[in-house]
Amino acid sequence: MQTDCSDWCSRQHGCGSGLCYSDPVNTLLEFLEERPLEVAAVLTGVLCVWFNVRQNIWTWPVAIISSLLFAVVFFEDRLYTTMLLQGLFVGISIYGWRSWLTGGPDGGTLLVTRLRPVVGIILLTLTVAGTAGFALLLKYYVTESPYPLTEALTTTLSVIASWMAARKILESWLVWIVTDAIYVGLFFATELYFTLLLYVLYLGLATTGYIAWRTSYLSRTILREAT
Repeated sequence: MQTDCSDWCSRQHGCGSGLCYSDPVNTLLEFLEERPLEVAAVLTGVLCVWFNVRQNIWTWPVAIISSLLFAVVFFEDRLYTTMLLQGLFVGISIYGWRSWLTGGPDGGTLLVTRLRPVVGIILLTLTVAGTAGFALLLKYYVTESPYPLTEALTTTLSVIASWMAARKILESWLVWIVTDAIYVGLFFATELYFTLLLYVLYLGLATTGYIAWRTSYLSRTILREAT
Protein backbone atom coordinates (compact mmCIF):
# COMPACT_ATOMS: atom_id res chain seq x y z
CA MET A 1 0.00 0.00 0.00
CA GLN A 2 3.04 2.26 -0.09
CA THR A 3 4.96 3.82 -2.94
CA ASP A 4 8.53 5.04 -2.74
CA CYS A 5 11.74 5.52 -4.69
CA SER A 6 12.62 1.82 -4.75
CA ASP A 7 9.17 0.85 -6.06
CA TRP A 8 9.29 3.68 -8.61
CA CYS A 9 12.76 2.59 -9.71
CA SER A 10 11.55 -0.95 -10.25
CA ARG A 11 8.71 0.27 -12.47
CA GLN A 12 10.82 2.78 -14.41
CA HIS A 13 14.03 0.83 -14.89
CA GLY A 14 13.09 -2.80 -14.41
CA CYS A 15 15.34 -3.32 -11.38
CA GLY A 16 14.26 -6.66 -10.03
CA SER A 17 15.51 -5.95 -6.51
CA GLY A 18 13.65 -2.64 -6.28
CA LEU A 19 16.78 -0.49 -6.02
CA CYS A 20 19.07 0.57 -8.84
CA TYR A 21 22.37 -0.06 -7.13
CA SER A 22 24.31 0.79 -10.30
CA ASP A 23 23.46 4.50 -10.11
CA PRO A 24 21.56 5.29 -6.90
CA VAL A 25 22.30 9.04 -7.00
CA ASN A 26 20.76 9.59 -10.44
CA THR A 27 17.90 7.27 -9.53
CA LEU A 28 17.15 9.39 -6.46
CA LEU A 29 17.40 12.63 -8.46
CA GLU A 30 15.01 11.29 -11.09
CA PHE A 31 12.61 10.24 -8.36
CA LEU A 32 12.72 13.68 -6.73
CA GLU A 33 12.10 15.33 -10.10
CA GLU A 34 9.26 13.08 -11.23
CA ARG A 35 7.41 12.66 -7.90
CA PRO A 36 7.55 16.09 -6.22
CA LEU A 37 4.16 15.64 -4.51
CA GLU A 38 5.34 12.47 -2.80
CA VAL A 39 8.55 14.19 -1.70
CA ALA A 40 6.52 17.10 -0.29
CA ALA A 41 4.18 14.66 1.49
CA VAL A 42 7.10 12.83 3.09
CA LEU A 43 8.85 16.04 4.18
CA THR A 44 5.69 17.48 5.71
CA GLY A 45 5.09 14.13 7.40
CA VAL A 46 8.51 14.25 9.07
CA LEU A 47 7.96 17.90 10.03
CA CYS A 48 4.59 16.97 11.53
CA VAL A 49 6.17 14.33 13.78
CA TRP A 50 8.90 16.77 14.83
CA PHE A 51 6.31 19.38 15.82
CA ASN A 52 4.45 16.65 17.72
CA VAL A 53 7.59 15.78 19.68
CA ARG A 54 7.89 19.46 20.63
CA GLN A 55 4.17 19.67 21.56
CA ASN A 56 3.89 22.42 18.96
CA ILE A 57 0.35 23.15 17.76
CA TRP A 58 1.67 23.42 14.18
CA THR A 59 1.83 19.62 14.12
CA TRP A 60 -1.88 19.52 13.20
CA PRO A 61 -2.08 21.94 10.24
CA VAL A 62 1.09 20.35 8.85
CA ALA A 63 -0.48 16.90 9.35
CA ILE A 64 -3.52 18.02 7.36
CA ILE A 65 -1.31 19.24 4.50
CA SER A 66 0.70 16.00 4.54
CA SER A 67 -2.44 13.84 4.50
CA LEU A 68 -3.93 15.80 1.59
CA LEU A 69 -0.69 15.47 -0.38
CA PHE A 70 -0.55 11.73 0.30
CA ALA A 71 -4.20 11.43 -0.77
CA VAL A 72 -3.27 12.84 -4.18
CA VAL A 73 -0.21 10.56 -4.41
CA PHE A 74 -2.24 7.46 -3.56
CA PHE A 75 -5.01 8.48 -5.98
CA GLU A 76 -2.49 8.78 -8.80
CA ASP A 77 -1.10 5.34 -7.90
CA ARG A 78 -4.65 3.90 -7.69
CA LEU A 79 -4.28 3.02 -4.00
CA TYR A 80 -7.84 4.05 -3.29
CA THR A 81 -8.23 2.44 0.14
CA THR A 82 -5.14 4.18 1.46
CA MET A 83 -6.27 7.40 -0.21
CA LEU A 84 -9.60 7.29 1.63
CA LEU A 85 -7.76 6.60 4.88
CA GLN A 86 -6.06 9.99 4.55
CA GLY A 87 -9.49 11.58 4.95
CA LEU A 88 -9.75 9.92 8.36
CA PHE A 89 -6.34 11.30 9.31
CA VAL A 90 -7.45 14.79 8.22
CA GLY A 91 -10.46 14.47 10.50
CA ILE A 92 -8.31 13.34 13.44
CA SER A 93 -5.91 16.22 12.77
CA ILE A 94 -8.74 18.77 12.88
CA TYR A 95 -9.92 17.21 16.14
CA GLY A 96 -6.37 17.22 17.53
CA TRP A 97 -5.88 20.87 16.56
CA ARG A 98 -8.99 21.90 18.49
CA SER A 99 -8.26 19.51 21.36
CA TRP A 100 -4.74 20.83 21.95
CA LEU A 101 -5.99 24.42 21.98
CA THR A 102 -9.07 24.08 24.18
CA GLY A 103 -9.09 20.56 25.67
CA GLY A 104 -7.17 21.40 28.83
CA PRO A 105 -8.35 22.56 32.26
CA ASP A 106 -10.93 25.37 32.04
CA GLY A 107 -10.81 25.24 28.25
CA GLY A 108 -7.09 25.98 28.11
CA THR A 109 -4.12 24.23 26.50
CA LEU A 110 -4.22 20.44 26.70
CA LEU A 111 -1.54 18.86 28.90
CA VAL A 112 0.17 15.47 28.61
CA THR A 113 -1.77 12.74 30.43
CA ARG A 114 -1.44 9.00 31.06
CA LEU A 115 -3.64 6.34 29.52
CA ARG A 116 -6.49 5.32 31.81
CA PRO A 117 -7.01 1.52 32.10
CA VAL A 118 -10.62 1.62 30.89
CA VAL A 119 -9.60 3.64 27.82
CA GLY A 120 -6.75 1.19 27.21
CA ILE A 121 -9.19 -1.73 27.19
CA ILE A 122 -11.48 0.08 24.75
CA LEU A 123 -8.57 0.93 22.43
CA LEU A 124 -7.30 -2.66 22.57
CA THR A 125 -10.75 -3.92 21.59
CA LEU A 126 -10.92 -1.40 18.74
CA THR A 127 -7.45 -2.49 17.59
CA VAL A 128 -8.52 -6.13 17.34
CA ALA A 129 -11.80 -5.26 15.60
CA GLY A 130 -10.18 -2.73 13.27
CA THR A 131 -7.38 -5.11 12.30
CA ALA A 132 -9.86 -7.88 11.51
CA GLY A 133 -12.03 -5.52 9.44
CA PHE A 134 -9.15 -4.03 7.46
CA ALA A 135 -7.62 -7.49 6.91
CA LEU A 136 -10.87 -8.77 5.38
CA LEU A 137 -11.10 -5.64 3.22
CA LEU A 138 -7.53 -6.07 1.97
CA LYS A 139 -7.90 -9.81 1.42
CA TYR A 140 -11.12 -9.72 -0.59
CA TYR A 141 -11.11 -6.28 -2.21
CA VAL A 142 -7.41 -5.35 -2.49
CA THR A 143 -6.11 -8.68 -3.67
CA GLU A 144 -2.63 -7.42 -4.59
CA SER A 145 -1.78 -6.82 -0.93
CA PRO A 146 0.97 -9.36 -0.05
CA TYR A 147 0.66 -8.93 3.73
CA PRO A 148 -3.00 -8.09 4.46
CA LEU A 149 -2.90 -8.85 8.19
CA THR A 150 0.28 -6.83 8.76
CA GLU A 151 -1.02 -3.88 6.76
CA ALA A 152 -4.35 -4.06 8.59
CA LEU A 153 -2.60 -4.04 11.97
CA THR A 154 -0.32 -1.10 11.15
CA THR A 155 -3.21 0.87 9.67
CA THR A 156 -5.37 0.33 12.75
CA LEU A 157 -2.52 1.13 15.12
CA SER A 158 -1.78 4.33 13.17
CA VAL A 159 -5.37 5.51 13.58
CA ILE A 160 -5.38 4.61 17.30
CA ALA A 161 -2.03 6.35 17.89
CA SER A 162 -3.20 9.46 16.02
CA TRP A 163 -6.30 9.74 18.21
CA MET A 164 -4.19 9.21 21.36
CA ALA A 165 -1.82 11.96 20.20
CA ALA A 166 -4.81 14.24 19.63
CA ARG A 167 -5.65 13.72 23.31
CA LYS A 168 -1.96 14.14 24.31
CA ILE A 169 -1.83 10.69 25.86
CA LEU A 170 1.79 9.80 26.67
CA GLU A 171 1.43 6.18 25.59
CA SER A 172 0.59 7.27 22.04
CA TRP A 173 4.34 7.28 21.41
CA LEU A 174 4.63 3.65 22.54
CA VAL A 175 1.96 2.71 20.00
CA TRP A 176 3.88 4.63 17.32
CA ILE A 177 7.11 2.84 18.29
CA VAL A 178 5.44 -0.56 17.86
CA THR A 179 3.78 0.54 14.61
CA ASP A 180 6.96 1.96 13.09
CA ALA A 181 8.95 -1.14 14.08
CA ILE A 182 6.40 -3.34 12.28
CA TYR A 183 6.55 -1.04 9.24
CA VAL A 184 10.35 -1.34 9.16
CA GLY A 185 10.02 -5.12 8.97
CA LEU A 186 7.27 -4.88 6.35
CA PHE A 187 9.23 -2.57 4.07
CA PHE A 188 12.34 -4.72 4.42
CA ALA A 189 10.32 -7.76 3.35
CA THR A 190 8.88 -5.87 0.37
CA GLU A 191 12.26 -4.30 -0.54
CA LEU A 192 10.98 -0.72 -0.20
CA TYR A 193 14.29 0.43 1.19
CA PHE A 194 13.86 4.19 0.96
CA THR A 195 10.56 3.97 2.80
CA LEU A 196 12.25 1.66 5.30
CA LEU A 197 14.81 4.38 6.05
CA LEU A 198 11.99 6.90 6.48
CA TYR A 199 10.35 4.68 9.08
CA VAL A 200 13.65 4.16 10.88
CA LEU A 201 13.66 7.96 11.19
CA TYR A 202 10.05 7.88 12.41
CA LEU A 203 11.04 5.21 14.94
CA GLY A 204 13.79 7.44 16.29
CA LEU A 205 11.44 10.43 16.46
CA ALA A 206 8.80 8.36 18.27
CA THR A 207 11.36 7.29 20.86
CA THR A 208 12.45 10.92 21.28
CA GLY A 209 8.80 11.96 21.55
CA TYR A 210 8.10 9.47 24.32
CA ILE A 211 11.09 10.68 26.33
CA ALA A 212 10.17 14.35 25.81
CA TRP A 213 6.50 13.90 26.72
CA ARG A 214 7.33 11.70 29.72
CA THR A 215 9.76 14.36 30.99
CA SER A 216 7.06 17.00 30.58
CA TYR A 217 4.50 14.88 32.42
CA LEU A 218 6.84 13.99 35.30
CA SER A 219 8.02 17.60 35.68
CA ARG A 220 4.44 18.80 36.00
CA THR A 221 3.61 15.99 38.43
CA ILE A 222 6.60 16.80 40.66
CA LEU A 223 5.73 20.50 40.60
CA ARG A 224 2.11 19.79 41.53
CA GLU A 225 3.16 17.53 44.43
CA ALA A 226 5.64 20.14 45.65
CA THR A 227 2.92 22.76 45.89
